[in-house]
Amino acid sequence: MRLCQPTRCAAIVLALATPACGDSSDDATGGGAGAGTSTSGPTTTGPGSTAQSSGSQSTASASSTSSGGSPMGSEGCGIALAEPTEAWNAKTIDVGGTAREYFVWLPAGYDPERPYTVVYQFHGCSSNPQKENNNVPIQNESGPDAIIVRGRAVGNCWDGGTDVAFFDALVGATESSFCADPERRMAAGYSSGAFMTHQLACQRGAELRGVASIAGGQTGNDCTGDVAALLIHDLNDNTVNISTSIGARDQHLQNNGCGDTTTPFDPAPCVEYQGCDAGLPVVWCQTSGNDHSRQDDLAAPAFWNFFSGL
Repeated sequence: MRLCQPTRCAAIVLALATPACGDSSDDATGGGAGAGTSTSGPTTTGPGSTAQSSGSQSTASASSTSSGGSPMGSEGCGIALAEPTEAWNAKTIDVGGTAREYFVWLPAGYDPERPYTVVYQFHGCSSNPQKENNNVPIQNESGPDAIIVRGRAVGNCWDGGTDVAFFDALVGATESSFCADPERRMAAGYSSGAFMTHQLACQRGAELRGVASIAGGQTGNDCTGDVAALLIHDLNDNTVNISTSIGARDQHLQNNGCGDTTTPFDPAPCVEYQGCDAGLPVVWCQTSGNDHSRQDDLAAPAFWNFFSGL
């Protein structure tokens, strides 16, 4: 099940895709694979639970805090850093017998004893070999406060079936290698990656703290757990109709117990719905005249302002 929309679609049809959907310009920073070496990672059976190649199994700390209220770090805390910061470090991991590629951005001054927020990013469809660059450059806003992980789809677009397992693998590999806060797992995506993000919000809602998307929606049925959500979509999007994000927004509003009134949320034109359950805000950012672009100047600060406030 590919997560992409046919051109000028007016309804949610996840079973169909066009290779050009979401094929936008690369990341504004030009950030592709960094100087880090590619490494084989562990396979995983679910977020935070890793099966090492030796056959032994270990579990990262999940959704817990110390008695003093400070975050409990993952099993990767305390491991000395052996790769560059502020660069996209290329890695590989085995997922069901397939070698999958992903890229990790470590913040300046990375502290192996500090549990970091981790943002998992999912790109828009792209035929570019470095398709992971077709993402909102959130690392330009998160500065020293987050680890960013970008997956690379096998094809041009994401597959909502097999790529959920890829997400599980990314969480396990990241939390076993770096100091992460399991209570602050975030997911963000553009276009096809936005659909993937909302699918994760549904199927892995209990494992995620928040999601942010641009130009794609639909959360799915029989969801588990509730997540905070920010959605951006352009009224004049001729590739993915805004109705897809409106549908996802409305489902998050229902799941999170939100009311109908809104107040401004920085940056404009975003608004936050009032009355949501504690810790489960929903933010809506409707633009016009930008078609299906990533809107990096809006999306990057909006994504990070939202995540950092959770």
